[in-house]
Amino acid sequence: MEIISKIHDLIVQKAYAQDLGSKLSESLGKLESGGIADENQLIDAIVDIAVPLAVICVVVLVVYAGYMLMSSQGNPDKLKEGKEILTNAIIGFLVVLLSVAILLIISNTLGLDIYN
Repeated sequence: MEIISKIHDLIVQKAYAQDLGSKLSESLGKLESGGIADENQLIDAIVDIAVPLAVICVVVLVVYAGYMLMSSQGNPDKLKEGKEILTNAIIGFLVVLLSVAILLIISNTLGLDIYN
């Protein structure tokens, strides 16, 4: 049950625009300056960067796909393209979330304590 609660804590968080920018810049600063001591901090920094970036990309792609679907005016080619963009955005987001879930499962199974 720890895995489910960790995934829940990772996904369900209050998001403030200024907090997101500072958190991303802090994680990127750690990666650039070499302030990472071991593998656990590296993976933690990568997860802290990948998940918010994935959420931003999904929102932008869903809005773009919705615009394409609404402005297609019944053109089957534009409808198909909009549906493909929407499908690919959702699949990409699920891949990112599943990769984090797999990381948590492997971490807990092997007792590596990678992501707290």
